[in-house]
Amino acid sequence: MAMMAKMRSLAPAFILTVGGLFVLFMVISDSNVLEALGGGGRTNNVGSVNGEDITYQEFQTALDQQIENQKRQTGKDLEEAQIDQIREQVWDAVITQKILSQLIKKYEITVTDQEIKDVILGDNPPDFLKQNFIDSLGNFNKQLYEQAIFDPQNKQALIQAEELVRQSRKKKKLQSMILASVNVGED
Repeated sequence: MAMMAKMRSLAPAFILTVGGLFVLFMVISDSNVLEALGGGGRTNNVGSVNGEDITYQEFQTALDQQIENQKRQTGKDLEEAQIDQIREQVWDAVITQKILSQLIKKYEITVTDQEIKDVILGDNPPDFLKQNFIDSLGNFNKQLYEQAIFDPQNKQALIQAEELVRQSRKKKKLQSMILASVNVGED
């Protein structure tokens, strides 16, 4: 009986302690205290690939860009089902890009500036560069193309084109390396 009486006398203190801890936990979890202390808290990551984080901002930027591209192509607003489909495609693309980047880094695949120059100034430049220099007969106007490439006003566009070509070449080298390592047995 003495034990029950002691428990009853301690019950209000126990309830107040638990209640106080609960309120304290709620206040700390709603504030940025944990983030300020560097103890984790909420993160801005929506996923990770082999330990490399995918931030919300990174994903949202890619998604917004793809939605805008789709709107420009169709000329009208997208329905929710289309946006959901684009969201999944962008998510897959972000993951694929992370994996490719990791493999390119792992195998130390590089592309030299000379390779970039050879691709851009070669006889058959990439289609995304050629498309603006096709005449009404479907022929590529190389003279006009080279004139645009060397125009100082197009410097920023050329830098972007070089980066696209660099990434494309790295992917091709990775693909070639992987395909070269595949052995097909007789079976």
